[in-house]
Amino acid sequence: MKKVSIFLVIVLLVISHVACQGNKDTTAKNDTASSQGTIPANTPLKNDSNILIAYFTWADNTIVANPSSVDVDAATSASVLAPGDTARIAHWIKETVGGDLFSIKVTDPYSSDYNKCLDRAAEEKAKNTRPELSGSVKNIDAYDVLFLGYPNWWYSAPMALFSFLEQHDLSGKTVILFCTHGTGGLARSVRDISAAIPNSTIIENVFDVFRDDVASAQPNVKKWLTNLGY
Repeated sequence: MKKVSIFLVIVLLVISHVACQGNKDTTAKNDTASSQGTIPANTPLKNDSNILIAYFTWADNTIVANPSSVDVDAATSASVLAPGDTARIAHWIKETVGGDLFSIKVTDPYSSDYNKCLDRAAEEKAKNTRPELSGSVKNIDAYDVLFLGYPNWWYSAPMALFSFLEQHDLSGKTVILFCTHGTGGLARSVRDISAAIPNSTIIENVFDVFRDDVASAQPNVKKWLTNLGY
């Protein structure tokens, strides 16, 4: 009887250990899948494609009268200084895949004060405004692939990004998104961008990074690009 009891205890311990290991592996795989997404089989990427990296960043769309007064350790303030969070990601993409950079800029700069900038962004979103841009891509037809970057503003992309999308015909192009954000994540940005360019192919593998992690995100950017086939 004693031997049977000991045998049962050993069996229970083994089962418990296997169950814990199984849960650990499943969690890791789910985390990876949710952050990397999938690439549709019918949209292979080519290293020899003509690539444009267009992005909107707050730092390129404001005027900071006294840069030395900005608290670079404050997450809500540091991104106002050049190069800006989204621009950092854009430049790392260029280092890996090549292509041309294009900064999306408005003619009427946003306030360098975080709260005032947020207030204007909220008003533009509520009114579905299309801010006027200071420039455009003259040879958009020359590009096959567009990397499109933006920060999460009010659970979507900045309205200036939609100005860019409406001013350029992206029909037939492959669009790859990258986003910087606070606690809101991607929110509705992918859905809204997809609706704005229905004739483009948007890759499901979207890169997003929390604003506090941007400075150390270069290895993750390279890993993401490798997963895309670059």
